Amino acid sequence: MHKRIRRIAPPITETQSVTVARLQEGKQTIANENVQVMRPLLLTITQAMEVLSLGKTKIYDLIEHEGLPVMHIGKAVRFPYKALEQWIEQRMQEIA
Repeated sequence: MHKRIRRIAPPITETQSVTVARLQEGKQTIANENVQVMRPLLLTITQAMEVLSLGKTKIYDLIEHEGLPVMHIGKAVRFPYKALEQWIEQRMQEIA
């Protein structure tokens, strides 16, 4: 009996600046810090829905009519994270 090995795409690490509030010696300080954020190369439909704050029907509508970038790997539907970012930037430029 063969076990199926599932390969998961390695996450991308990117640095983001976040505001951090700390309590030190009874005083609260607020500072910007750079932190490493991990995200996957490819998103599932559920992850894409969460990232874009849209429902499944709207995601599929955008794929069909608006050119939302998508990859089909066998029966799996995946969304390249960088391509989604570029697609959003392109749409923002079209609006401006």
